[in-house]
Amino acid sequence: NHNHNHNHNHNNNHNHISIGRPFFFLLVAITLPWLGWSWSIPLPGGKQISYSDGLLRIQLESVERPLTFPKPGSIPEKKTFESILIKDTGTIKGYGAYCIALLPKHTFLGFYEGEVISSLDELIDNKEYVLSLDGGVTLIDGFKRSQNRTVFSPCHLNHADKKSPQNNCFRLLEEGTVAFFTSRQIDIGEELCFDYGDNYWWGREDKML
Repeated sequence: NHNHNHNHNHNNNHNHISIGRPFFFLLVAITLPWLGWSWSIPLPGGKQISYSDGLLRIQLESVERPLTFPKPGSIPEKKTFESILIKDTGTIKGYGAYCIALLPKHTFLGFYEGEVISSLDELIDNKEYVLSLDGGVTLIDGFKRSQNRTVFSPCHLNHADKKSPQNNCFRLLEEGTVAFFTSRQIDIGEELCFDYGDNYWWGREDKML
């Protein structure tokens, strides 16, 4: 991540009112939703603010993005599948995804797979594998896919706090899909994990792993 600080001094003889850049972004963010537009405004440090489908999203944390976002329907390389084994963790977490051949940084791990639903009330089985596409309006239920442990899928990834060294994967949302990548090189024997986010643990903080 790169942070750039620019200081500009403008001297002239004209009286004018200067609107700061943060205020301008806020003004745009408040105004455009009323026009029914979809938009995204990048902010310093890899952050962004966006609006679509009636939802205003503010990303306050910087995310190091891979060079390209995979096209919808893309699948990981064969060697990526061959580098990950699903096995019992021997802990309360149950099954997990383990690296059995070195995975480079920013390896594409696939899209989150499952049935698209619009409410948790539609779930018949387990609610532990639900991932939100848009803050809770549209959801993906990955429970059934998770039961197939012969071939890896991102639904097999367990949780690791974002501040933990065990957190070695991340997700990116784009065009109604959620793609997963490694955030660093993953060595043989390591479990692949990502941070489920605060919303996942809301109301059950005592169960956080």
